[in-house]
Amino acid sequence: MAADTGPGHSVGAQAGERIAILLHAAQGGGAERAMITVANQLAETGRTVDLVLTRKQGPLLSEISGDVRLVDLGAGQVRKAFGALNRYVREARPDVMMSALPSTDMLALLGKAVFRWPLRLVISVQNNPTAESVGETRFLERRWPFFIRRLYPSADQVIAISEGVAEEVSKIWGERRGAIPVINNPLDLERVDRMRAEAPEHPWLADQTIPTALAVGRLVPQKDYPTMLKAFAKVRATRQIRLAIAGQGPDQAALEALCRELGIENDVAFMGFVSNPFAAMAAASVFVLSSRWEGFANVVAEAVCCGASIVSTDCPAGPAEILEDGKWGVLTPVGDVDALAAGLERAFDADVDKAALRQRAEAFAKQTIAERYFDFLRPRKAAA
Repeated sequence: MAADTGPGHSVGAQAGERIAILLHAAQGGGAERAMITVANQLAETGRTVDLVLTRKQGPLLSEISGDVRLVDLGAGQVRKAFGALNRYVREARPDVMMSALPSTDMLALLGKAVFRWPLRLVISVQNNPTAESVGETRFLERRWPFFIRRLYPSADQVIAISEGVAEEVSKIWGERRGAIPVINNPLDLERVDRMRAEAPEHPWLADQTIPTALAVGRLVPQKDYPTMLKAFAKVRATRQIRLAIAGQGPDQAALEALCRELGIENDVAFMGFVSNPFAAMAAASVFVLSSRWEGFANVVAEAVCCGASIVSTDCPAGPAEILEDGKWGVLTPVGDVDALAAGLERAFDADVDKAALRQRAEAFAKQTIAERYFDFLRPRKAAA
């Protein structure tokens, strides 16, 4: 186990309550970005924060604040981090630990049960457990609802990132909805504002001679890119437009083949990982999301902050909450090619009030969200 210490956060520092946020790695997913934003904001406000990674890897490492102590457990796989995490807890003595991914949830829940860690454990559920488990091959994700039912009640607090996720977890538990608090994922609005002012990386977005739609997300079945590509092809048949897709994933070859089948291969660009998606969102004519399900849909909130014209599936859960049932963008049924094509037409022609969208994004400001997290992360004093 190795620790990178930031200013004022030495290995033995015990100034105030120590908060540990547990992740597998600093990957580019929504949960990882959200937890890093929370860690940075809590540290900025004077809290002692450890960001504990089972392995020090991922494109978001550069976004971790120097005020956050980065702890590397040195394990290639989560299941191999059990002993190293226990050593960290025994040495650093965090008062509270938060996990936000199924694999690290299991690590933390089992670690506390086996080693009887004297800390408060908070689990943030970041996706729709039932939808996520369907068709999954990975053991934990496939059995996620079972683990939520059997193990998550042993956490000191379970929270959800959207009303839809809270409702789903409540159904799994067989409890009334009010048992699970909701804290949306945070946006670093100042960072988004700064980065959206930069030039976009792709020439189609830099030169809007031809209107270009943008999608951001992993190339996986959850995002339902086939429906997006078919809807785009219908619109492309009647007007000159392009589609740029920022993201990586195992479905890329199949999606490229579908583009060729639809005759749109020259109008669709697969950009891979994009270091500054906000500049792309600000420059795009339309931002589009075609997901079958989400936990919160961080990218939709980011697109709101960037003043984009938005069309999204009304999937469970997140987009309708962010867009306030269509007030800030177009919502279409999941998996409906014709409806998504009509939504794209509306979004391309929409007159967007960018200032109003930016004001809507304030609801997700990192300062507000981090303080809400801290309310649940603060250790509870034992009754006298």
